[in-house]
Amino acid sequence: MNKKKKLKKLLYEAFVLFVPVMLGVYLGLLANNWSKEKEEKEQSEKVLQNLFQEINNNLISTEESLAYFVQLRDSIYYLENRSSLPSNFSFWKGLNPPLLKDASFQSATLSGVLTRFDIDLLEQLSSVYKLQDDLELQSNTYVQSVTSQIGDEKFTNNKYLIILENYAHDQVSTEERLLSELMKAKEIISEKIVNP
Repeated sequence: MNKKKKLKKLLYEAFVLFVPVMLGVYLGLLANNWSKEKEEKEQSEKVLQNLFQEINNNLISTEESLAYFVQLRDSIYYLENRSSLPSNFSFWKGLNPPLLKDASFQSATLSGVLTRFDIDLLEQLSSVYKLQDDLELQSNTYVQSVTSQIGDEKFTNNKYLIILENYAHDQVSTEERLLSELMKAKEIISEKIVNP
């Protein structure tokens, strides 16, 4: 009988020592998880705010560029003297597409924060940044096609204007699509952040 009491006392003491330690470990893990979740939430919020700002800036740049290329396309189309050059246009700024940024998107991708976002936002961001890349590639292709022909006797002002009018038309088309995608992305992000 004495052995049973000793065993019960020993088990009771072990239980009394074991439970607080386990409870402490559990509470420590809980606090750590809460802290980590809070940190991830703050990081996600910061990334969303950075993406919102980047997309908003790209939207403004695209709107300005679109207005320019519409004016360029229409001015060439209605040009009476096809031997004049667009550099004679008072609004002429060259062949440059808008300078669109992607640093926030690249940072979010590299840091792995994008994996925390829902699929709708990820698809929209992918669409936006793919179109931005397409726009840059399109512009580079047209610029190369023009510069490769400079100095060629067969490259008349009329041929240059035809290429430039096509370029402006394609820029307008791509920038209109990009503008639409940027607005959708901005709307989705603004719904997810606390203070846009």
